[in-house]
Amino acid sequence: MNRIKILDEALWPNVPRAIIDEAEQAAQAEPCWIAQQGNGHIVAMEGPGSPDVATGDIIFIAEVGPRQSPE
Repeated sequence: MNRIKILDEALWPNVPRAIIDEAEQAAQAEPCWIAQQGNGHIVAMEGPGSPDVATGDIIFIAEVGPRQSPE
């Protein structure tokens, strides 16, 4: 199952592998987002609950879903 939902296809190629790894690690139980800040930095961050309700100078690039627990 793919845990990453790309929200901005144009910015996705600019995301460093280290940021993707960090987001996957952070998304243990809750989603994590990869975003570009207004200063141009690409970061992994806890989201506001939904990228649709975020405000400010942030562009959401991808959502990383929580890790599925084996059952």
